[in-house]
Amino acid sequence: MSLKQDRRNRSWISRFLASFRRVFMSEPPPGLPALKFHCPNGPDINSASVLSWRSSMADSWDEAQGNLYAKCLLARMEYYKCGGHPEHEFLLFYFRHWIDGCSAQAVVSADRAVQGQRCSLTQSSELLSPSSSNTNAYDSVSIYGSPHDATPQLQVRYTRYSKLCTFDFPSSSAPSALQVSTVLSLVHRQAPAYHLYENQCYWFSSTVWGSLKELFPSDQDSECENHRARARYRGVALGSPTEDIKAVCAAYQPEWQKILETLERVKCHHEAEEAKNRQKLRMEFEVENEQFRQAQQAEIERLRQTEICMQAENAQQKAETERVRRVKDAEIEQLRARLAALEG
Repeated sequence: MSLKQDRRNRSWISRFLASFRRVFMSEPPPGLPALKFHCPNGPDINSASVLSWRSSMADSWDEAQGNLYAKCLLARMEYYKCGGHPEHEFLLFYFRHWIDGCSAQAVVSADRAVQGQRCSLTQSSELLSPSSSNTNAYDSVSIYGSPHDATPQLQVRYTRYSKLCTFDFPSSSAPSALQVSTVLSLVHRQAPAYHLYENQCYWFSSTVWGSLKELFPSDQDSECENHRARARYRGVALGSPTEDIKAVCAAYQPEWQKILETLERVKCHHEAEEAKNRQKLRMEFEVENEQFRQAQQAEIERLRQTEICMQAENAQQKAETERVRRVKDAEIEQLRARLAALEG
């Protein structure tokens, strides 16, 4: 079912949280050095499908700050086109975060390829072959770390490429990493199959670009060095995704509400786990404390019994001393009596 059809079935949804309240809006972004998610089934260790990427971030939880990916904001996105055949197009996202007290950015790319195709676009000479039509699309993100680290990796992955457009997001309206992943997932669901002439990398990049600009508008103009080169193959325009952008934007609010509900479930789950762990620790402490209390009472009783024994021994020694004194006194009296008899 396409999102256009799915939208007609969502009339029962009557509420939506209009904006996601960022608790740390005035504080430094959270420390997510690479926004890294390792996907064991992905083409490489730093890549994941857009659906897996969103799920991994939605399920993430930090005990101190909650979901950090909902607080890492998108600073800028850039539109790129590869040189040579097949003129592949992709997007770069720059997310703000914090490393060791210093402001930093993490670079993430997003693009569409044929399912099973390797990450290196140097192998993509068959991207526009008829056999690629109507096959599963692999919409993915790749994580590169800092802009400095990203440059050589991008050159290996995409070889020759040029920037077509740049769009900067102010902090007041910038989407979070989790919100960007939601838009990417909606675009994928809009056309999950790779179609040579309608839903290829050009369509994917244009639809994501247009959807993010529409959902998170900025008062700053886009910087486009070659806007007319977008969504074109050898100069031929491949159609405008205007209707698809509208469908994605219409589906975004109820989809984001589902993500917020997921975050709440994850929060409740972790809070329940924390409460369970606290209860376990409390019980272990009480057991240890009871064992200590019993050992302490046993030691007190031992000392008391020792004192009683010492007191009994002291009493016996005192009685014996008194008996010996009395015997000696009696003997002395007898000696005195004898002495008196002799003198008389």
